[in-house]
Amino acid sequence: MWSNPISRRKLLQATGAGALVLGGGAGAGCTSDAPSDSPDETANGNDTGRDGSLSASLANIFRDLDPTTASAVGTVAVNNYIYESLYRLDPFPPRTELTPELATEMPREIDPLTHRIKLRDDAVFHDGSPLTAEDVAFTIERIKDPDVESLFARFFEIVDAVDVVDEHEIELNLTAPTTLLAQRLVLVKGMSQAAIEDSPDALELEPVGTGPYRVLSAVSGQEITLERFDEYTGPRELNYDELHIAVTADGSARVSALRTGRAQVIEDVPASSFDELESEDDVEVDSARGDHLTGLMFHCGKPPFDDVRVRQAVMYGIDRDGIAETAFFGHAEPVWSGEISPDDPDYAEPDLTYRYDPDYARQLLDEAGFGDGGIDVDFLAGDLDYLAAQTPLIEENLRELGFVPNVIPGELESLYSRVTEGSYNLFLMKGDTSALGATDVEFLLRWTYYGNLPRQFMYWEGEPLERVEELLDEALTAPDDDARSSALAEVQNIVQTEVPIGRLHRVDYLTGWSASLDGFRPVPTAGFVLDGVTG
Repeated sequence: MWSNPISRRKLLQATGAGALVLGGGAGAGCTSDAPSDSPDETANGNDTGRDGSLSASLANIFRDLDPTTASAVGTVAVNNYIYESLYRLDPFPPRTELTPELATEMPREIDPLTHRIKLRDDAVFHDGSPLTAEDVAFTIERIKDPDVESLFARFFEIVDAVDVVDEHEIELNLTAPTTLLAQRLVLVKGMSQAAIEDSPDALELEPVGTGPYRVLSAVSGQEITLERFDEYTGPRELNYDELHIAVTADGSARVSALRTGRAQVIEDVPASSFDELESEDDVEVDSARGDHLTGLMFHCGKPPFDDVRVRQAVMYGIDRDGIAETAFFGHAEPVWSGEISPDDPDYAEPDLTYRYDPDYARQLLDEAGFGDGGIDVDFLAGDLDYLAAQTPLIEENLRELGFVPNVIPGELESLYSRVTEGSYNLFLMKGDTSALGATDVEFLLRWTYYGNLPRQFMYWEGEPLERVEELLDEALTAPDDDARSSALAEVQNIVQTEVPIGRLHRVDYLTGWSASLDGFRPVPTAGFVLDGVTG
């Protein structure tokens, strides 16, 4: 197994800022500490009616804009306009097509351990300097640098070395062959080595990328204004001179901003507002389903959930259909047969499929020695709208099984601190690992079930986890698609049976936008895409 030397501090940043590590981490985007101001109350006083500008309201917070370390989904959404990747993943379903962005072609195999990548010779940084192969090599080496503690480092341990062939070509030397090289290179943004070495601000709120927009002003966690970069030479077509993006934690405030025209696009429309907005003439709303998952994370290292039968009992005892209708107003699908979407070509139906069966759940508890009930558990429940809406329903289901849940509500970052301390039994969380830009099954599973995260957050250790890590390494270095799928099928079976995280629902992303926008489409993850949009 490759090493994964990430500190608790970095893991907490990932969960507290984005929860993508749990995504499915998280990532869920933590929004509870974001300002509740609507866009017209922010410092810029943006006017969305001005020609050439567009205002958007995000639910997900951003802090800094360093693409090699930040996993907050708000950061990823903003960086989509500031940076270009070596390869870009199609943002619309099924999100499987990769196209060169900074690269000019897919990785060219010299031999199974050596690949070359040609770069565009016309890419220009926002400071006017040209992007070169040295910059791309620097970015990959920065991800791999243990001192940086990038959460993406685990995906680049297969890269042994990066060599500069010439000004616009790099060569990757691998430790083993892989079928997933291009998918991993989606995570590599074009970063300016000179700008970063010149000023740490280039890693914070004054980034220097080659994307279609550059930062005009930014306030961490609150708002950012982007202006069109006239020297942009990439393939994307965007039609606005300025983008004004405000973080608005309160769902009602985002809806109000859309209705009044203060925002032309809002993400994370509250499910309770969806039908009403759908009936209005001036706005559009739609849903898209991706890998946004909710679930219960168990403390597998102490009673009662150190017994897998007790974890499984909870999975049989939660009325997911009822929650889908009551908390999500039908905009979620219960997850019974594994966290990977059945539409994915690497999906494998596990041996164990859950169902709502409280009688069987009580039988499992009886077998585990808890048949008399009175099982005290500390239940962490975040204050995000649709997490809070589920909490009393899950609490009721737990009580029906014989648990005595001590519900501990709070904003997510304070709850994550309890998780790292081990001061919990189960935790209602959400996440969307695919928001990071890679959607293949090996990536989604490695992010959650490899290295420090399962040990330091789920307290899950032992032979099943070690086997999962072996299989993920086999999948990454598999010689062909069939061998990769076989290894990933066994991983899916293990995590479904061992259930360190019990997935409950696959949740739709609900997006709202002004009816005046032509060509807008919602995406199945955080953020918004404006390519080709006018109005």
